Amino acid sequence: MNPRALAIWAASSLTVALATDNPVYRALVVLAAANVLTALRRPQAGVATLLRALAVAALLAVGLTVLLSHGGAHAFAVLPAGLPIAGGRLTFEAVAFGATSGLGIAAAALAVAPLTQVIEAHDLLDALPQALSRSGAAVATALNLIPGLARSATEIREAQRMRGSRPRRLRDWPDVAVPVVLTAVENSVALAEAMEARGYGAGPRTHLRPVVWRRADVLVSAVSLSAAGCFVALRVTGLAADWYPFPALSFPVVDAFAVVCCAALALPVMAWQRPR
Repeated sequence: MNPRALAIWAASSLTVALATDNPVYRALVVLAAANVLTALRRPQAGVATLLRALAVAALLAVGLTVLLSHGGAHAFAVLPAGLPIAGGRLTFEAVAFGATSGLGIAAAALAVAPLTQVIEAHDLLDALPQALSRSGAAVATALNLIPGLARSATEIREAQRMRGSRPRRLRDWPDVAVPVVLTAVENSVALAEAMEARGYGAGPRTHLRPVVWRRADVLVSAVSLSAAGCFVALRVTGLAADWYPFPALSFPVVDAFAVVCCAALALPVMAWQRPR
């Protein structure tokens, strides 16, 4: 697949996810993005950490909204009024609004997740125009930073556990954090030396494999851009209406054409199927 076409799909999905508060449309983007991520991700790419982080973010969104927003017609509990900020009525409307916010977070994160889980960082870098090669190198390095830190932390924690160390208290964690930071600095210096040894910045960037556009790439790009453009147009004209659960819960109003636009984002699974 062409990394540029995948980037266009991700940008289109992100546009749809951020252009509406309607949970139906956001849920469709989540399903389309999860389908793409599951079917096309690299064999060595792990999505369990991402899914756990999204679950935590969604639960936090629901919990904070319920505690901080006391509007709505249907209350299921009442906290003492003396509690700062959180005191008052807890309503089902706040739960629904928090769930919609969490769904938006999940949709936005899953829309861009294929850029790191489906293709390699260097493939995305190769797809950038020549004028953005330096910026792309910085972005690719940043994309590899957090996985590298996670691997270093795991290795250091396992090595210390083999030596009998069992960090249980907060003040014991510097024993892991300090080696992780030092390892990250060491790896950064090694990366800079490797780039300099390979002549980075001395001339135009070369490519191991030229980036070509195939029929499936053009089809995915065209459909994704059309879906995002049509959805934004429907949103501006008011046909793809937002949803607000206050003062009382009601089912979201759904436009059939907007549903088609969201469902079209699942096209990459059919166009880019990997051979089994």
